[in-house]
Amino acid sequence: MRRILIYIFLLLFPITLNFFSPYVSIDGAFRGIVSGSVLLFAAMLVTAIFFSRSWCAWICPMAAIGEIGMTINTKNVAVKKLKIVRYSIFTVWFGILIAGFIFAGGIKQINPLHLTESGISVDQPIKYVIYYFVLFTFFALNVILGKRGACHSICWMSPFLVAGTKIGRALHLPQIRINAMAEKCIDCKKCDVTCPMSIMVSNEVKLGKIGSLDCILCGACIDVCPKKVLQFDLLK
Repeated sequence: MRRILIYIFLLLFPITLNFFSPYVSIDGAFRGIVSGSVLLFAAMLVTAIFFSRSWCAWICPMAAIGEIGMTINTKNVAVKKLKIVRYSIFTVWFGILIAGFIFAGGIKQINPLHLTESGISVDQPIKYVIYYFVLFTFFALNVILGKRGACHSICWMSPFLVAGTKIGRALHLPQIRINAMAEKCIDCKKCDVTCPMSIMVSNEVKLGKIGSLDCILCGACIDVCPKKVLQFDLLK
């Protein structure tokens, strides 16, 4: 079901591209416009409070590109090193976004269809070039770096999801997580091999739950576990 969903969202990407676009958000900011992309990023932050990073596995169009990339390169990525790159990119983009609103004198209007007035993101020849460039970039990074390498290295959306997850945990709100019955674990390491986010799941199991902020709740570790140690649960 999850794979069907992400491939559907990938097929819809020519329509939704602008809502993920950092350029559209910045262009709107310098005009004092809260664009659809800014609204989407805000929604990610809020929903992550309760659903953690499930967006990354179940809704994001690039999740399908990640799945395709893993058929070529299944190597774990250098998570900590790539996180520095990802947050550096996010800091620069977010700083420009805030500067844009300041330069424009604050928020003047909310327009979800800013630069997407036709309702379709890819509606001009130049936008086809942008669309295929985005797909190629994410695919190439996944193949070169390893499992979901693009997600770890350049995704400007994941920091919102991480922040929302942290807020939910800090407030002790019920949050969808993966629970673990450590006493049933036989330490076969299949979960480590299968995890698309390069998490050492077997180490997390010993703590009774998957606590890593890199967990996207794809359920791959749940499916592969021979002893059914892992399961989705609501945890505080």
